[in-house]
Amino acid sequence: MLSGDDLSDYDVISDGHQSLESSIADLGHVAGGAATIREPAPLQPAQERFDTIALSADDIQSYVQKAVPASSSAFKRTADGELRTVRLYVDGVFDPFQARDALQLRQAKLSFPSVHLMVGVLADDLCEAHQTPIIWPHVDRCEVLRHCRWVDEVVPDAPWTLDEHFLRANRIDYVAIDEGSSVNPACDKERLRGYDLVKSLRKAVPTRRTNTMTAPEPRSLSLFVESTKGTVRGPANLAAALQQQLNLDDDADTNPFEEPKQDLFGIGYGV
Repeated sequence: MLSGDDLSDYDVISDGHQSLESSIADLGHVAGGAATIREPAPLQPAQERFDTIALSADDIQSYVQKAVPASSSAFKRTADGELRTVRLYVDGVFDPFQARDALQLRQAKLSFPSVHLMVGVLADDLCEAHQTPIIWPHVDRCEVLRHCRWVDEVVPDAPWTLDEHFLRANRIDYVAIDEGSSVNPACDKERLRGYDLVKSLRKAVPTRRTNTMTAPEPRSLSLFVESTKGTVRGPANLAAALQQQLNLDDDADTNPFEEPKQDLFGIGYGV
């Protein structure tokens, strides 16, 4: 037990003249708008590499209003002046959890003035059944997402294909979908059927796909696969599957002169 005298020296965790109580309060997650989230400034190399990193909340919300009108209740205050909290859902494998994933979750969290962001993590058995190679087990992937500053709730039993029952059961207002998903050859067709349903229900919120603006560092896939022997789940030809995924990701970023394709949002993909 700490006595009152012991606590007098405990304010080392505070910032400046903050009290112990205010320091502990800083550690708590307050649901609501973006104003409650402290975001460290990105490194200069990150600003040069990722094209969505500089998007402000106003930029993101203006973009969202292409799909969700500003007159929507999601942007309005309630009768007592409180912001309406939108329940927004994102799903994925998140293996590994990359900067692109974090930047999509950032856009999702900032899509409306007040958002409760739910992130569905696809389970190991679903990934294996759909021939999606995974390295980290489901519990690890859920735990990593739980520590992301933008995430309010992790949904461990995420379905592979979204349906109306799941949306109603979880009281989901909108689903954030990366632009270009419907024309991305790496995106599973069954998952796309769920996204098409969401769009038909007018519950889709577009997030801009993060493109890398600088050349990636050379990656040694053989060393990576060697280090994960005995722990990898998925197809037997994992190296070929991972190399194909890496090639698809790189191809999307290295041709800035390609004619943009259109997805169901009418937004360019691969620009």
